[in-house]
Amino acid sequence: MFSNLWFAGDEGGRAEREKEREREVKREMENITASEVAGFCVGTLLLCATIAAPKIDAFFSASQRSSLGMCKKCGDLKRIACSNCKGAGFVKAGGLFSFSLVDDQYQSTKARSSPKCTKCNGRGYFGCPECSVSNPSST
Repeated sequence: MFSNLWFAGDEGGRAEREKEREREVKREMENITASEVAGFCVGTLLLCATIAAPKIDAFFSASQRSSLGMCKKCGDLKRIACSNCKGAGFVKAGGLFSFSLVDDQYQSTKARSSPKCTKCNGRGYFGCPECSVSNPSST
């Protein structure tokens, strides 16, 4: 019985807090213009498109390969690039966001000084699992 009274008293406080929060949101929304809302929407759309682009590209490339009668994974190259080193055979020091224009120009010297990829053993690729299963004598 007492728990019901306490809960009922809390409901009134909760409703008041929700009304106050709604008033705060209204005050904040009065300052946002239609151009800002459109900008947020376009930005969100671009972010979603950027995130989804690799999956969409993979879907279309697999579809084109299958329509041409090629292997869906490798396109009859019999090799798949390593996901760790992106086919380079070495791992760039500094992690994911270590980007520099100089890195692109001196990639061959960096390959000698960078540690080789442990996932692919420095080769940069793996044999295609679909091609090797369907035609084991070709690999």
